Amino acid sequence: MFKLGWQVFRTRFDDAIDRRRFRRAAWISAAAATLVLIGLVVLQVVFGWAGDTAVRPTLAVVLVSGAAGLLVFACFPKATSPDPAATINGRPVRPDERLAAREPVQPYFGVRPRPVESVDREAVLTDVPLVQRALIRRMTRFGPLALGVALLGVTAVIVGGWHILSTAWTVVYVFALPGMVRLLGRTERARLAALAAPAPPEDAAAPRASRRRDPPGSKIRLPGE
Repeated sequence: MFKLGWQVFRTRFDDAIDRRRFRRAAWISAAAATLVLIGLVVLQVVFGWAGDTAVRPTLAVVLVSGAAGLLVFACFPKATSPDPAATINGRPVRPDERLAAREPVQPYFGVRPRPVESVDREAVLTDVPLVQRALIRRMTRFGPLALGVALLGVTAVIVGGWHILSTAWTVVYVFALPGMVRLLGRTERARLAALAAPAPPEDAAAPRASRRRDPPGSKIRLPGE
């Protein structure tokens, strides 16, 4: 599932992420990382905040600078403009990946594959692209954020002398990224299963309304009638 999910991520990346916004965020984050790098080098030369050895200060400066760039990159919007129809009272709405799929469609994204029923075929084919776009947007924002926090946690262990258990939570979030990629692969598996499923039968024509046998008017009898 990971390989299939990564393939979907690369294929549908342009559908979810605006390349122009992505490049702008990358340039700004690179500039921010460079400024932080210069500032940390100056602070190290003046105050020696990262220690007196050669290896530890170098690692600290590189890790903190990289974390700053990743955090800045995560803060910038990179998603494509929403569909004009995806608005509520004129306000753009981007559904979460769990809300993008209807309730009958979500069981097909489970770990164990299951055949798509013909009645759910159109719903799966409609909802899967929405779920995939929402997942790619979330991965593009959550990934740099998780990596940046993890680098700060590693820096705290190397330079600050913190115990590794006290900063382990900063690395835990990184392990959520492979799970998102596998979920992306399961959505594609459901889409392929829906394409292979037979089309639902056409609805039978609605029966015609029977002719009224009683005359129109009130059915209440008055005294003497």
